[in-house]
Amino acid sequence: MVYGYPSGFEEVGHRRSLVTVALILVNVAVYLATSWRNSFTAISEEWLQAGAFVPALLSQPDQWYRLFTSMFLHANLLHIFFNMLFLYFFGKHVERVLGPANYLALYMASGLLAEVFHTAFLPLEGETSAFIPALGASGAISGVLGAYLLMFPGTKLSMCVFYFFIPICFTTRAYAYLIFWFATQVLQGYLGASLGVAVFAHAGGFIGGLALLPLLLRSERVEALRVYASLRRFFFDVFFVKPGLSSFAKAVLTALLLSVAAGAVYSASAASSARTVSKVLGVSVSYQDVVESESVIVQLSDGSVSFTPITSSGVRVVVNRLSAMNLLFDEKYAGRTVSVDESRRVRVQGVPVQVQLKAQLSYDEWGLLTSGRGSMVTDVLQCSYYGCVVGERQAFSFEATTEKSWVGYEGIPVVELSVVSLAVCLAAILAVARAEHYEIAPSS
Repeated sequence: MVYGYPSGFEEVGHRRSLVTVALILVNVAVYLATSWRNSFTAISEEWLQAGAFVPALLSQPDQWYRLFTSMFLHANLLHIFFNMLFLYFFGKHVERVLGPANYLALYMASGLLAEVFHTAFLPLEGETSAFIPALGASGAISGVLGAYLLMFPGTKLSMCVFYFFIPICFTTRAYAYLIFWFATQVLQGYLGASLGVAVFAHAGGFIGGLALLPLLLRSERVEALRVYASLRRFFFDVFFVKPGLSSFAKAVLTALLLSVAAGAVYSASAASSARTVSKVLGVSVSYQDVVESESVIVQLSDGSVSFTPITSSGVRVVVNRLSAMNLLFDEKYAGRTVSVDESRRVRVQGVPVQVQLKAQLSYDEWGLLTSGRGSMVTDVLQCSYYGCVVGERQAFSFEATTEKSWVGYEGIPVVELSVVSLAVCLAAILAVARAEHYEIAPSS
């Protein structure tokens, strides 16, 4: 892991960083509210399922709220700690230059653009990424980093590399650290070495920050702050080594941006020819005088099936067991209706559970479940951050019907968002080419 933060603190025009502090307080409050069931070590499952961003759910307008809620949810303590650390050290500088309103606009717009890039690059990340919940303020904070790079490229940063939990720290230029960090996100994305992190979301937020800054930074503000910076009265501990991005730094940054732009073009092409099969299953479940209904998007890709997060407990139990019993998808059932009456043990979340199932199930031409009804008696898992254990045995009755089906990325605007991503990349390249217009640095 590599982390960096500005060496000192400045008071640009004596402005206070109220929005930065408010964002940190909101994020921390949300984390406390969503993690208390797990002793504040990690977000609880119900909040993850209900609020995280899932690209496949863009096909359902009633799920668009996730675009915003996901920005304020964090997976665990380390996730929120480092995000808030970066937000504080970089965000306060950017806010004091842009002002509260423009800074908040940068933050929120960068977060949305991070989700745009994450969705646009699904063909590169893998089709199953459309069903994996994404959460965190990283995309929005990445936009703050992009803006910081253009405004303070020559400042010093303290950079720490963790080697077996031992920090090795040294000082470097802001542009060197931030371009290096951006390069790692792009390379990890293209090499498939993201380790479950939405690296193209990070890259997209960063690119968004570069592209948005020219729209939010007033030229008269830049000129005034350059005067202050030359006097070094309002930048007490920010050490300016050399103003501006060097030609080499611009070339490296432009090359990285062009590589992301090329990825957007590829994604648009690949998405238009994708043959993934998806469908929306409307699942109704009743148990213990409770009736639950939920639409679940199921995707078949390269012979494996995945589905979107499920917020309803009963629906989640039934769908997880059908999946574990290979009854959501099986090529041998293609085009058939089958009667199932069996009792066996299957593994759910890695834990063996007993399932007794009686059902009538129908399948489409690919062997993907299209409708069915039946009853199920099964062990219910009790899950926490530390794992799942078998709880009580419960009885469920269920019915499933197909509400919609499609082939490829229909319903997920991958092509359209790839075009948006390409446009943002080009705007960022233009901003980098004109970087000297946005630098807050003393005259050389």
